[in-house]
Amino acid sequence: MLGLRSENLISPKPDLSIVCIASKNGMISLSLKAAIFWFSILVFCILPYSHATDKIVPLPVFHAGFYINAFSDIAIEDIEVALRFWTEKLADQANYPSDTTVYESLDKMRTDFYQGKINFIVAPPLVFVNEFDLTQLTDGYKSLMHGTAFDTLIAVTHNQSGIQDFSDVKNKQLLMLEHDELMHMYLDVLTLEHFGKQSKQVFAKIRRSAKSSKMIYKLFFKKTDVILVYLQDYRLATELNPQIKHQTHIIAELASIPRGLAFFHIRTDSQLRQDAIEEAEKLHTYPKGQQLLNLFQADRMIRSSLSDLDTTRQLKQRYQQLLKQYSLP
Repeated sequence: MLGLRSENLISPKPDLSIVCIASKNGMISLSLKAAIFWFSILVFCILPYSHATDKIVPLPVFHAGFYINAFSDIAIEDIEVALRFWTEKLADQANYPSDTTVYESLDKMRTDFYQGKINFIVAPPLVFVNEFDLTQLTDGYKSLMHGTAFDTLIAVTHNQSGIQDFSDVKNKQLLMLEHDELMHMYLDVLTLEHFGKQSKQVFAKIRRSAKSSKMIYKLFFKKTDVILVYLQDYRLATELNPQIKHQTHIIAELASIPRGLAFFHIRTDSQLRQDAIEEAEKLHTYPKGQQLLNLFQADRMIRSSLSDLDTTRQLKQRYQQLLKQYSLP
């Protein structure tokens, strides 16, 4: 486990430590910007608690954690520089000592969560469903982008591929995001439903890419037959280049997928949870908060709940049913 630490001697404050974990082991392809975004949200949410107190208590430390596989396309040196910048910014503006941990292991992240070393996590939905006891989670918050907190996972092909619907994909080439296991699970569900086989037995080749934009343009230039991508990314690409929309078409989709969620540990102080969520929901009402939201193309922050994981849980249940139906491990 890699770690960065920045601590300053300051006046005592209530013990309100929060930890942020950004993970891309599941569906979501979080970039370094996205991780910094979530870390910044916490900085803004903690600011209201930086007042002095008459009671002498141990100095709280702001702990920030990130999952290393979320940044597979970025050098660790660049990650360290970015994380150090934000911890120093927190120490300067919120007057808190702080440290940052980069996790190499989901097991370690989960253990720290259960042991109380962290009490707030940001992760893709499949990571929550696969790696955490959901009874230990409670409301946090999520970003609202383009008027919605959810996205749609789509399979797209180019018009010259000879593919009219998903039943035509056998022996074709497919491109999908790295480290997006929800995307891979959805692909297996589609191939099991149409062919009774897992995706690796259906497609001639399955490759991974770090960037949605690169996948979309490879499809546009016919370097692959099919891609799995998120609808928001596809729409952005078609706005920048309308020809993409004219020369491609969608052959399958899965709606109501949150791109990133944040939950508190259920043992976290209830007043702290409520105050932090309320402050997150106010970000769009003042200039610095709006500037941060605009930078990451988010409209505002809203409360998350465990029901946001419903589509992911249903997908996993369907996947397990199909594996059992076809006697697959």
